[in-house]
Amino acid sequence: MHAVAFGLVLGCQTAATPLPESGESGGSDTSHSGAVAPPSVVVTVTLDGTPIAGAWVLQAGTERRYETDADGLAEVPIDATIEGDLWLAASYPSAWNVGAPVDGGTAVTIELSSFDPADNPDYVFADPGLDATANSNATECSHCHLSLHRGWSASPHASSAKNPVVQAVYQGFDREVVDRATCEARGGSWGAAVEPGSALSIEACHVADAVSGGGGCADCHAPGIGGAGLAGHDLLEATGLAYDYGVHCDVCHKVESVDVGAVAGVAGWLNVLRPSDPSPSRLLGPYHPLQFGPYIDVLNPLMGGVLREHLHEADFCGGCHQLDQGVLVEGAELDQLRWPEGTLPVQTTWAEWDEGPMNPAAPCQSCHMPPLSGAGNSADLGNEFDLVPGVATGWYRAPGAVRAHSWVGPRQPDSGMLELAAFLDIEAELVGAELVATVTVQNSGPGHALPTGEPLRNLVLRVEAACDGAPLAATGGDVVPVWGGTDGMLALPADLAVVVGAAPGDRLRLLRNEGWVDYRGFGAFGDGRFSAAEKGLPDYALIGDAEVLAVDDQGRVTLDHPEWVAQADTAFWVVASNVSEVGAVGGLPGFGFARVLVGDDGERMVPHHLAVDVESDNRLLPTESFTTEHRFAAECASPTVTATLRYRAYPWDQAQRYGWEVEDRVMAKVTW
Repeated sequence: MHAVAFGLVLGCQTAATPLPESGESGGSDTSHSGAVAPPSVVVTVTLDGTPIAGAWVLQAGTERRYETDADGLAEVPIDATIEGDLWLAASYPSAWNVGAPVDGGTAVTIELSSFDPADNPDYVFADPGLDATANSNATECSHCHLSLHRGWSASPHASSAKNPVVQAVYQGFDREVVDRATCEARGGSWGAAVEPGSALSIEACHVADAVSGGGGCADCHAPGIGGAGLAGHDLLEATGLAYDYGVHCDVCHKVESVDVGAVAGVAGWLNVLRPSDPSPSRLLGPYHPLQFGPYIDVLNPLMGGVLREHLHEADFCGGCHQLDQGVLVEGAELDQLRWPEGTLPVQTTWAEWDEGPMNPAAPCQSCHMPPLSGAGNSADLGNEFDLVPGVATGWYRAPGAVRAHSWVGPRQPDSGMLELAAFLDIEAELVGAELVATVTVQNSGPGHALPTGEPLRNLVLRVEAACDGAPLAATGGDVVPVWGGTDGMLALPADLAVVVGAAPGDRLRLLRNEGWVDYRGFGAFGDGRFSAAEKGLPDYALIGDAEVLAVDDQGRVTLDHPEWVAQADTAFWVVASNVSEVGAVGGLPGFGFARVLVGDDGERMVPHHLAVDVESDNRLLPTESFTTEHRFAAECASPTVTATLRYRAYPWDQAQRYGWEVEDRVMAKVTW
């Protein structure tokens, strides 16, 4: 009978050798002991000295698990062809993973020990390290996990706290404005602020209200601040590792369990357990290592591995990608008739997946953590490190089992995720002197709505027609919503009398409101609770895009098509400098898809801490589509129609406010 002895075993880096082909043992130069491996081994698993039922046992380097019976026994077949050390590993939810060697005997005892289930506020989260210094410090995650670290370090998780857009919204400032005069000329307020990541006092240009009372932002954006109160920190408290590395290795792998539906982040949904058991060796730090991961056969003492299945599950991701919140605006109240739950659906990526067709077959990880080609295991066995598989180095995983920690998405253009997400189709016909086109946009890839996550994200569809390359004038049809970008919205004919600030070259996109667009959105916007009017998306029909020819000294405008005014009841005003294909496109032929949060002053597409309602949510649910109609004056027998779907990380109006550059990413483009 054998019990594993605790010892510190660390790997070192050498030149890598090719991975063994599937089914090969990797040659005779392995570290199997001289003893002949038995066909199976009867394993007794004890927990704190007592045989335990329900423990999992497997041969390290294999995938088939066996559960111990009421006497703590399980019989495990032995595969003698496994490359490297022949070991058995056992796991139980309240204990560290432990292993024992197979040395020719037919019976083995594995003695598990319980860890302290109390969270330790004195624990300091580990440094993930830098790619540039990888493998130089055994206390840093990058010492062994080179490939995973490279993916993570370039991911949105690594920059979740220091993201300049997040910090700008949190304090309501535009950091690109560096002096009071420029700030005030832009309508901002020059005043005190905090330098992100340093807690130093500075002055900055405030352009919007800051987050009040922390808003819970740090619970997801900087969960590694630590201390006695793991949750509820002000994001400005994030300094050092908590600021530089955001959502990093030691935070995620300290999540002991998930409480679906609780408050987002480390405030409730993600139950973080920081170790408090005394360390068995000063080389391991002040506390016994404790890491929760998806494998039983992680036996290196430096890891302190504990099996947790949730690392493979969408519920884990939901901890920060599901945010339902009350109104955070001081003095404002939620419409209880509209939102009887008492919260606004701010980010609902997890719920969209949970209610969609990819649950449970394709959790978030299956797309956003793609297989890491060439990696032998998560510690780069065989591809970075030429070592014998075993306790220190781990064992080879099945092809595709090692997942990149890059969390690919719209912020990584090279991933192609956006281009795979949507499908466009055009049908068109000539009806007399008019070209009539219908455009269908389909969510053809994601298991969640399109777009999803941060509500500032939006999709803009533009539809254009031409004859021999010359643009055709639009004569009617659907348009890009107002949040696609305008400099003002006019009610006609009254507001047309005086357009303050208008100048020749500006555009007035003249529209007629024909009621409300009915659509199937997420939650209340698709479950029958709301009427079309309550879904909040005006059905504007385009009359024409008129140019301002002149403005008199009273502000009255002269248009190149004054006859259109009598047919319109609304106009979107865009100044000449903002007229471009990627500028203010509200009111142009096309459409848009977004969750539209509104502030207490009626402003649309506000950051969620300023929201008092969700006006509309016509984002495309998984596999679903929406069709729009567009009409143009046909001037030839063979016109063309082009539809372009673009992704915007934030709406045009908010980009102007905060000084962000609008980067329109083309997701799909098709020509009829």
